[in-house]
Amino acid sequence: MQQSSLFLTRMLCLMLLWLHTAQTAEETHNNSTSIPGEPHLEEEEEHIESAYAVLFPSFTLTLGVCVFLLLSRYIHALPYTAVMFILGTIMGIGAELIDNTKDHINESIRLWIPIDSEVLLLVFLPGLIFKDSFGLNVHLFRMATTQCLIFAFPLVLAGTALTALIAKYIFPYDWSLDLCFTFGSILAATDPVAVAALMEQVGAPPRLKIHISGEALLNDGAAIVFFSIFSKRFYYLLNVEGLGEDVGWATGIALFFQKSLGGVAVGIFFGLGLLLFLRLLNRRFNREENVVEVMGTAAIAYTGYYVSDFVWATSGVISTMTTGLVVKFLGRAFINDLKLLDDFWTLMEHILNTVLFTLGGVVWGAVIARGEQDGVFTAKDWGYMLLLYVLLHLMRVLQFLAVYPVTKRIGLSTNMPETAFQVFGGLRGAVGIALALALDNRVNAAGADPIFAEQTTTLFAMVGGVAFLTLVINGVLAAPLIRYLGLTQSTEAREKIINAYETRYKLAMIDEMVRLLTQPRFIMVNFALVKHHVPLLRDLTRQQLRDAVEKHRETTPAEDYKPPFLKRILPYLPEDTEEKLYQQKRMLEQTEDVLDTEAYARKLRHDQRTKLRRRRRQSSMRFMMSGEPLTAMEMRLLFISIMKAAYDQQVNDGELADQEFLTVSLHQSLDFAEDAVSKGQPLQDWDYVTFVDGPVQSAYKHVKKSSLLKKFFETASSGLNLKHKVKTLDIERSLAFMEAHRWAADYFLKEFQGVDKELAEAGKYVLMESQIQWKKAAAVLEKYDEKDVTDVVSHKFCSIVLNSAVKYIEKLVEVGLMNESEAEHHVEEIEHHLKDVHTCRNFDHPGELPVDSYNDQQEQEVSQFHLRATPKRSHHSASHSIPEEEEEAHPGSGFFLASG
Repeated sequence: MQQSSLFLTRMLCLMLLWLHTAQTAEETHNNSTSIPGEPHLEEEEEHIESAYAVLFPSFTLTLGVCVFLLLSRYIHALPYTAVMFILGTIMGIGAELIDNTKDHINESIRLWIPIDSEVLLLVFLPGLIFKDSFGLNVHLFRMATTQCLIFAFPLVLAGTALTALIAKYIFPYDWSLDLCFTFGSILAATDPVAVAALMEQVGAPPRLKIHISGEALLNDGAAIVFFSIFSKRFYYLLNVEGLGEDVGWATGIALFFQKSLGGVAVGIFFGLGLLLFLRLLNRRFNREENVVEVMGTAAIAYTGYYVSDFVWATSGVISTMTTGLVVKFLGRAFINDLKLLDDFWTLMEHILNTVLFTLGGVVWGAVIARGEQDGVFTAKDWGYMLLLYVLLHLMRVLQFLAVYPVTKRIGLSTNMPETAFQVFGGLRGAVGIALALALDNRVNAAGADPIFAEQTTTLFAMVGGVAFLTLVINGVLAAPLIRYLGLTQSTEAREKIINAYETRYKLAMIDEMVRLLTQPRFIMVNFALVKHHVPLLRDLTRQQLRDAVEKHRETTPAEDYKPPFLKRILPYLPEDTEEKLYQQKRMLEQTEDVLDTEAYARKLRHDQRTKLRRRRRQSSMRFMMSGEPLTAMEMRLLFISIMKAAYDQQVNDGELADQEFLTVSLHQSLDFAEDAVSKGQPLQDWDYVTFVDGPVQSAYKHVKKSSLLKKFFETASSGLNLKHKVKTLDIERSLAFMEAHRWAADYFLKEFQGVDKELAEAGKYVLMESQIQWKKAAAVLEKYDEKDVTDVVSHKFCSIVLNSAVKYIEKLVEVGLMNESEAEHHVEEIEHHLKDVHTCRNFDHPGELPVDSYNDQQEQEVSQFHLRATPKRSHHSASHSIPEEEEEAHPGSGFFLASG
């Protein structure tokens, strides 16, 4: 809670600083442009005022990032869209009440409040509708189409009529019947955005998800069709020329089929056109072409909506929805990069929802504040708003109960708990706010009688209030309700599955630990520290370690296999009875095993030579020599490219995840090295890695000349623990640099070994330069105590192992074996351990054994352990590596062994 308060305080301070900066900039601009005698002054001010409009969406998205951080870290119960609507309301009230403020943000908000209704719908609805329709499970939607159609058209029409009766006979506003039906059609549109995110997190039944999503999509289309019919009749009452139409029953029915069925036809037309584009853009491995594919989906979604709604007078919502369904149903094979497409539309949906809900809150807040000032929206109206919220739920209960006998027997069927949650999950949001805002803006822009303008303003206030209440109340209570109804996957069987997955990613961590222990840089890892920071490894058994070693041996090619360094691990693992019995058995079998060992060793050397020759023949460098041989400069550039991949690999593995400055300096060193190599200079990237130390050391020399500054610096360093941080950074840099060169050299050797002599000589020259750079980094480690180096290495070891667990959990979520809410708990726990690793300042850890306890007796134990982990016919390979004659063919392969 303290962290939450601190975070919120910092965010508020940043916002206040931003607002103050914007206001100061405005005053400065006004002062600088108030010089007399400049004829273009008025035009320049108008231009700047128009540019203010850009600030509102950018500020809203920045605010959205802060809100997301707060909600995702500290307040999980509040829905994101509800919070953005509340913040928008606060901004709208502030913009209306503080009308003398002339800062940039206030002016930008004022430009967005009277946004044109048609522009509003065109900007926001196509993207949201296409994303929702493209995200549907087509198979389930096809099976549930009949149910969704019942939820949409009959229930939307019934809801529209019932809401109109409430507005006509309960509300005291004396609205016309046409305005009442327009009001009912607006409130008939549901928005499941907050509930949909919740259902994904808790693993709700697919049937329930398709019912809620399908209902929302179809009833959005139906609600907008009814809205267009009834709003035409209402506009006709305004007596404004060219606005509205006296739509009769026959005309209304014809208009309904024109917009609904016509929208389907237009959607199919544009969907097939988009499929043709996707079919032509078929270069799957061309990154730019994949991006153009995604751009084409956005272009068709917005173009199809415009043509359907404004050119061919059909429903743009139904058209866009149909286009998305056509592409989802028929276009899967034509999409080159489905992940890119999903990521784009997920981003688009988040941006549109953030801006739209905030804008809806801004306009609603401004309307409420203005209504309070003018006496249009009083305490009595708030009471009617609450009554409307309750009655809408009662109506929805009656509607779903009326059709329950039918929906239970058709389509995917349903049950009472799912129906109850579907009733409660009928939130009002983006579409309803957009329609109400469009109605109010059009009436005010038409210059109609003030009575009509007052009525539509009250209508918008009611719609916004209902959206606010459903987002805050229903959105918050949806999570406990869905769990209470038993609609999550947190059953007893599911808990068993999750426990099994927890065991599996623990084994994945052990496998990663064994892989890391084969690397010389981790030969001196402190396992007491590892057990302290990685709780899942605290109860590690010898059998689990033995199984991981055997698995590593089986999955690694014989010529690449290296036994893991277990000398500093085994003392922390208690011996089991099976281990002791095996050692006794091995003592009895050693005599008869000698001959078998020698025979197997000869066979192993023969197999290694065969595989080595095969790998030489497959070397890609041989083909590079078919024409002009590569020069030493070109070989250096190749090596630098491999080094970049090595650093990227370290970032992906979590080795440099918390070292932003170090990561940047390492990558920049390769940019400097690449430029120097291009000019004919040798490989010397270590000098560029330490280049940043020059100014720091120079500044420190100047500080030491002044006794006062020196004393102040030492005091500050002691308080901030700078010495420890600098020492850790120095060791981290050397370790990362040495590992990148080891990784690059190993890969380089595999590529050029056994090819033409000229290329081999150039490659040896590059490796020799790499060896020199490696030794420079290794010399830095010799300046520090072995305990300090071991401490940094062990923390790095923990970071990699914990990151491997997170990656394994992400794979489980990606393939659908674990949902996001189940994974979130485990990932947060691992991230907490990672944070402890990154901030640990302990010099000693519980249960740590002294260094001298790792005596020679451990060698025999490790040897027996490796033998025990291997099947009898192959257990001798652990003690045999590439023969000496083969080692000579690998120049430089031995200089990467750790000096310790």
